[in-house]
Amino acid sequence: FKPILMFYPEGKAMNSFSHDDVRGYIQHRVEQGIVNATINKELSVLSSAIKWCNSNTDLELPNPIGGKRLAEEEKEARCLSVGEFHKLLDAAKFSEAGHNQNKYTRQYLPEFLILGFTTMMRPNEMLKLEWNRVDFAKRTVELRIQDTKGKQRRLVPLNDDAMAALKRLRRLCDNNFKDTPWVFTHTKPRFFGKRIVSVAKVFQAAVERAGIDHATPHSLRHTSITEGVHVDGANVVDISKVAGHKNLQTTMRYVHTAGERLQDVVANLP
Repeated sequence: FKPILMFYPEGKAMNSFSHDDVRGYIQHRVEQGIVNATINKELSVLSSAIKWCNSNTDLELPNPIGGKRLAEEEKEARCLSVGEFHKLLDAAKFSEAGHNQNKYTRQYLPEFLILGFTTMMRPNEMLKLEWNRVDFAKRTVELRIQDTKGKQRRLVPLNDDAMAALKRLRRLCDNNFKDTPWVFTHTKPRFFGKRIVSVAKVFQAAVERAGIDHATPHSLRHTSITEGVHVDGANVVDISKVAGHKNLQTTMRYVHTAGERLQDVVANLP
């Protein structure tokens, strides 16, 4: 909300808020180099504030934001190669001497990477995961309807690497805050015991240390699904179920055939 407050003069009468006011704000943010998606989010915040005022007071403020949102470029999350993933994992485990941020980050970021790579879970599904939904005996994680983007309950199977990562996180919790319900919990004194809400900054720092091209936390899921589809004997229907997709078309959009696989295809032509 801060950019909005900084742009409009203090004391502006909202009952005269106009289409030109909205266009002026959009132009201002575009000239600042802000991407369309961010501008749209800011417009949505402003629109929601106006709607709230109209619903909870006797005011009837104009809401000229409708139809002003900008076109957003759809960018797919980049699919990592297996080699890039291991570089990223090594970078997440790295800790510079005297660098406290890295010291705390490496207590959970490697496990986040491993779970993302092996379970096809979304970043938020992992960060909101509670210990009572982790079943070590059955080697599954339960995602409830309220936990998933598709609003469908699903059981996520855990392989050996995922199990080992979760056991390391469990030990971390046992040694620091046994009663925490969260799988991903801060150990940094300032946020001690609180749920980790975002890994965007520490993930980006690891990407830079690894020396790989741009990637986001969602790239882990993208890579996991892509690699899963190309496993010998893999069933796309099963992959779709584990990923939580409602239809196969969504799963197929995640599939990127790696260059070396294309070479193998043409090499085997008669």
